[in-house]
Amino acid sequence: MPLLDIPTLNVIQLGLGFFSTFFAFNSQGFIEEAVIDSAADSGNLNKHAGYYSLSIIYAVFTVANFVAAPIVDILTPKWAMVVGSLCYAIFQAGFLFLNEWYLYASSALLGFGASIIWTGQGSYLSQNCTKETTSRNSSMLWAMSESSLLGGGVFLFIVFSVQGASDQIPTSTINILYSVFTVLSVISTFIFAFLRAPFYPETVDRKNYGKLVGSTFKLMFTKKMILLAFVFAYTGIEQSFWTGIYPTCISFTKQLGSNTNALLALNAICTGFGQIAAGVLSGLLGDKVRKIGRDTLILIGTTVHLIVFALCFINFPQDSSLKKTDEMGGLIQPNLAIALIAGGLLGFGDAIWNTQIYSFLCDTFPKQSAQAFSLFKLYQSALSCAAFFYAPVLQLYWHLVILVVTSLFAACCFFYVERISRDKTSVRDSYNFEEDKVTNLRGDVQYRINENEQHNSG
Repeated sequence: MPLLDIPTLNVIQLGLGFFSTFFAFNSQGFIEEAVIDSAADSGNLNKHAGYYSLSIIYAVFTVANFVAAPIVDILTPKWAMVVGSLCYAIFQAGFLFLNEWYLYASSALLGFGASIIWTGQGSYLSQNCTKETTSRNSSMLWAMSESSLLGGGVFLFIVFSVQGASDQIPTSTINILYSVFTVLSVISTFIFAFLRAPFYPETVDRKNYGKLVGSTFKLMFTKKMILLAFVFAYTGIEQSFWTGIYPTCISFTKQLGSNTNALLALNAICTGFGQIAAGVLSGLLGDKVRKIGRDTLILIGTTVHLIVFALCFINFPQDSSLKKTDEMGGLIQPNLAIALIAGGLLGFGDAIWNTQIYSFLCDTFPKQSAQAFSLFKLYQSALSCAAFFYAPVLQLYWHLVILVVTSLFAACCFFYVERISRDKTSVRDSYNFEEDKVTNLRGDVQYRINENEQHNSG
């Protein structure tokens, strides 16, 4: 008997594909604005083109999510992820010959690829899970894919240390980094191409995709999804913060050290540790999450993030998200240890939020997984786009105010949705239990009637 069943092996292979894809993409996200800033000295690029690139990615990602579900169903989740990973490879290759218009065009292509790769992931995951394995598998997948942050951070640290890069990143270093990122994106394409068919496949009406798109809109306006929209929106805002804005703050704060690009790598390592720790914790808890409650874990994630936002306020200058600065932090001189701890906690809190959202969607919408996950990514990407769009003009402290307010509101919405879902499940389970009792009672009565008839005839 195999040590691992086929659905678990499918999820592991899925995790390996996402590890390879996001080893490349998350690593470049940490350094993209710094790379653009270094290249901007030649006059060929806008110095904030990195922020604009990320804004375009998430803008197209948002729009494409409206049609992602039917595209994934037409291609199947497996081939949707293959196409999506190729889009990532085309984007990465563009940094080998930096051109502003190619950057924006490939960013738009990547936005489309991201919509189908993430919707495909959610659908494929859902089709390899049962009620009992949803929490474990979603946590395992998250830990595997987000461990790419750790691997990417180690890689960046080695490259920046060996190349001796300081404030500016030389062209030779950029070429090494993005050659590796492109190759990894291609490797992930092959990993996705060899995925097995889902173990618990959904039945899809392939003759009526208009109805499928309509069902996505119908789901969008249900009470649960309207409330979840605020939850998804917060994950988009905080995602833009930890993937792009916070690393830029580290890179632009000169008092943290001379080789701030190497510090970006250390931050990526710490964020990776935080992501993995939260994913492993959720995975170890497994089915116990049902007893503890997803709302309890979300409360922990919210508390961790509020602590991080406070640390960012006291440790970073208000202009650190916009330009290189020698200024003091909000209350203290910028401290590297605090910056790295905050990076780790950002990753931990982000993983808690996302693993519990994955678990909730798989449990609550098992027959509409593609639609539910496409809406999740739609709202998440829309707010990430907005955050990257206002990032070039907004000081750090305003980012923190937005994050604090939206995190508290999102937590309240999640608590309410989880409670009404739990109440409905309890009522349904109670009804099924009573129905089973009635069925068993009827069977017992019929058995006794038959027994009496046989006795009288005898």
